[in-house]
Amino acid sequence: MKASSGDQGSPPCFLRFPRPVRVVSGAEAELKCVVLGEPPPTVLWEKGGQQLVASERLSFPEDGAEHGLLLSGALPTDAGVYVCRARNAAGEAYAAAAVTVLEPPAPEPEPQSSECPPPPPGTGEGAPVFLTGPQSQWVLRGAEVVLTCQVGGLPEPKLYWEKDGMALDEVWDSSHYTLEPDRGASDGGASLTLRILAARLPDSGVYVCHARNAHGHAQAGALLQVHQPHENPPQDPDEPPVRVIEPLKCAPKTFWVNEGKHAKFRCYVMGKPEPEIEWHLEGRPLLPDRRRLMYRDRDGGFVLKVLYCQAKDRGLYVCAARNSAGQTLSAVQLHVKEPRLRFTRPLQDVEGREHGIVVLECKVPNSRIPTAWFREDQRLLPCRKYEQIEEGTVRRLVIHRLKADDDGVYLCEMRGRVRTVANVTVKGPILKRLPRKLDVLEGENAVLLVETQEAGVQGCWSRDGEELPATCQSSCGHMHALVLPGVTREDAGEVTFSLGNSRTTTLLRVKCVKHSPPGPPVLVEMFKGQKNTVLLTWKPPEPPPETSFIYRLERQEVGSEDWIQCFSIEKAGAVEVPGDCVPTEGDYRFRICTVSEHGRSPHVVFNGSAHLVPTARLVSGLEDVQVYDGEDAVFSLDLSTIIQGSWFLNGELLKNDEAEGQVEPGALRYRIEQKGLQHRLILQTVKHQDNGALVGFICPGVQDSAALSIQESPVHILSPQDKVLLTFTTSERVVLTCELSRVDFPATWYKDGQKVEESESLVVKMDGRKHRLILPEAQVRDSGEFECRTEGISAFFSVTVQDPPVHIVDPQEHVFVHAITSESVMLTCEVDREDAAVHWYKDGQEVEESAVIVLEKEGPRHRLVLPAAQPSDGGEFQCVVGDERAYFTVTITDVSSWIVYPNGKVYVAAVRLERVVLTCELCRPWAEVRWTKDGEEVLESPALLLEKEDTIRRLVLPSVQLEDSGEYLCEIHDESASFTITVTAPPERIVHPVARSLDLQFGAPGHVELRCEVAPAGSQSFQCSFWLQRQSQTRSAWFLGSQ
Repeated sequence: MKASSGDQGSPPCFLRFPRPVRVVSGAEAELKCVVLGEPPPTVLWEKGGQQLVASERLSFPEDGAEHGLLLSGALPTDAGVYVCRARNAAGEAYAAAAVTVLEPPAPEPEPQSSECPPPPPGTGEGAPVFLTGPQSQWVLRGAEVVLTCQVGGLPEPKLYWEKDGMALDEVWDSSHYTLEPDRGASDGGASLTLRILAARLPDSGVYVCHARNAHGHAQAGALLQVHQPHENPPQDPDEPPVRVIEPLKCAPKTFWVNEGKHAKFRCYVMGKPEPEIEWHLEGRPLLPDRRRLMYRDRDGGFVLKVLYCQAKDRGLYVCAARNSAGQTLSAVQLHVKEPRLRFTRPLQDVEGREHGIVVLECKVPNSRIPTAWFREDQRLLPCRKYEQIEEGTVRRLVIHRLKADDDGVYLCEMRGRVRTVANVTVKGPILKRLPRKLDVLEGENAVLLVETQEAGVQGCWSRDGEELPATCQSSCGHMHALVLPGVTREDAGEVTFSLGNSRTTTLLRVKCVKHSPPGPPVLVEMFKGQKNTVLLTWKPPEPPPETSFIYRLERQEVGSEDWIQCFSIEKAGAVEVPGDCVPTEGDYRFRICTVSEHGRSPHVVFNGSAHLVPTARLVSGLEDVQVYDGEDAVFSLDLSTIIQGSWFLNGELLKNDEAEGQVEPGALRYRIEQKGLQHRLILQTVKHQDNGALVGFICPGVQDSAALSIQESPVHILSPQDKVLLTFTTSERVVLTCELSRVDFPATWYKDGQKVEESESLVVKMDGRKHRLILPEAQVRDSGEFECRTEGISAFFSVTVQDPPVHIVDPQEHVFVHAITSESVMLTCEVDREDAAVHWYKDGQEVEESAVIVLEKEGPRHRLVLPAAQPSDGGEFQCVVGDERAYFTVTITDVSSWIVYPNGKVYVAAVRLERVVLTCELCRPWAEVRWTKDGEEVLESPALLLEKEDTIRRLVLPSVQLEDSGEYLCEIHDESASFTITVTAPPERIVHPVARSLDLQFGAPGHVELRCEVAPAGSQSFQCSFWLQRQSQTRSAWFLGSQ
């Protein structure tokens, strides 16, 4: 964005940027944006640097600050980047968006009769498609349940039902299930109805309808929950509980748990018909809530889990199982061990409305005891949402801006994991929220339930922002269910249920199924019939593994602790182990195991041992060796067993009783080595005269030979001898140097296996023995593996070029910004590099540009702009670049009044020519006011000055006149401050004499003149003269008053 300086107004600013558009050729494409500025900017559209003009297909609709580009009948040539450029006297701004025009799909051949409509989905050849899926239901025990689905596809798919992952015929008690196929449906497709007569509590679960044909498979599921009817009215908690189960015939088990820990009870019950389970505490039925979870685990056990146990949770817990054949009970007495150090005042359950606040409060024994707050297992850190207050021994947690997901269990914890627990209930459209997270094994069914306050409302399910298909959603009254049958890893993500402005979210995690390793082989036996061999036999494991597997055979020499693998076998049966399979003579034991992709079975050891003697044979023979003059020549071979042998050079036996030897004084030196099955002869520093030497090896049963060939070495690398690792920052000069043994010998440079080409950014030089590769200004793309290669030898360099670390130049400290509603807020962060990647965060979430948040970049300066801030826009902002962060706290408050002073009408009385100043103080320095006199706007002149200083606005009359009297208003928006000025003329006054009375004496006769100078205020003075001529000598006094 570009802007000019000066007080000419505000430059254009995009509140909403145009979005990229993808349309099919021939369709309509429209780009929209919202841009503000003062004065209102002129908006132009460009493509390819050329300004666009309106035509039959192109128009530019405008609606206030909203500007658009409408393209009718889009063609492939219309594709490209369109630029919206806004300009006014204060500056210029621009934004761009791409238009993509797709080719329409090729039309399929039409039948001869054009009047035939296209076939509906699922009626053509293809994989099964669910036309209607089963709907989740919540019923009372004894009701009839009907689950129906209709599937299309050719060939006609085969339909079958499952309950909780099991076929219906595998369900323990399925006698009251009936299947009703209906393949003659009037609207096409195959249909299979599952009818459950007189539903029982164990019938609750997930029912999935599967459809399969030659082209593929499809499935759809529904949830069925069967509830116990309420036979009696709710019991008063103050009354003693009414026993609903028989008394126990034996003493119950005892279970102790520390306060604040979880208690888990599991009851495994079998019976036919499948029994119904109820949990009781002290004879009173238990219902699931936030701290009491009731479910059935994967092994079929019934589980009651009490979270964060408190003293009130102690008591006798009974699991009662009933069916038509009778009932059985299982009980446990729960004791809660209280800590020695306790909260003086524990937390209490609280309720709050959505978008409101709640306060949790407790007291600790000592004000110096530190505490921590948790929402269930999640630690809560102080922030704008979770305000944590400590006042002496009082600890408070204030939860702001309540959401449906804030509903749950909250804990305050002291040292020693001493906890106090309370429930927070959030009242709103959503009564029962989703769990924080849901872990499901791959292939299992995932079920999510939400209960709403109103019945029949329509909610929306989405995953990672994308709406989920309707076939997996069901609603009934207040309940809303999402059923995902047979989940895969692609189903994992953040699942959200939205109802208006209220939402609840869970993290769905799909875990891989853990398969058990295969079982071990059975019936293992050892037979020692032939000499120096042993026969091993076995049978496959029972039951056989579901996936492919092999058998692994291992041996152990008697007296040793190490087992060594012999070989692997794919089929069971028998295997003969000869003496050639062991390295040395000795007694050996054997064991075998089964190995598959899911692991390894336990080993099974064959009874007894066998004496085996190895016989030598050549596994890897000698090969001719070609080396350069001055190098070592290495001859090696591998035998099938560990045995001694002899080396020969040109027919002469080499002694091997010493580590190193010499053929003869001053002649070739050698070294003989034996490591296990490998034998090596090393001829050291061979010379050209050794060319053609014959090397031989002999041992019982093995004889082999090879020849030595000497070549003159053309060149050697003097430096570097090892690989060089170098690290640079961008724009640094990089010099790689390789020194050869010969002067001006050619060498070639390679990068990542490709020959380099010289350019301005890569220079290759040769100076005598030294070859250099120079990168004058290295860039990140120059990182890689460099090689200087010559005559089959190479020097290697690993070069890493990194960008220099990015630093935040400004601000260096936490910035606090206070603004009022509708005020523009700008947060600026300056970094020391223009190409640095900068990210903005608000309250821990990354900020995305929208109509209310604008992200700008001007060189190294990055700005976050709130064009018209609202109270909800306030929060903790962070500008993150690399490992550094800049912090901003933005507070937006509503303004009830713009004018701070005066509060009432002001009356000003002035005398003509006096200086009069009218002062109005505002709440914000940037606010503009309008001055009027008697209803008309005043204009600045030498006789009327308008001044502005921070939040002060003044109207100054340097020399007030009678005609300046009147009513003055300082107006801003719908407010005004009133001033009434009354100007009067000044009174006349005596200029001379100064004294108010004079006592004069004079002789008679004589001429007397009395003179008085009078002037009205602000005018020219004038003189008055009085003459008095008297003949007598009488003394007289004249007085001239103030008038």
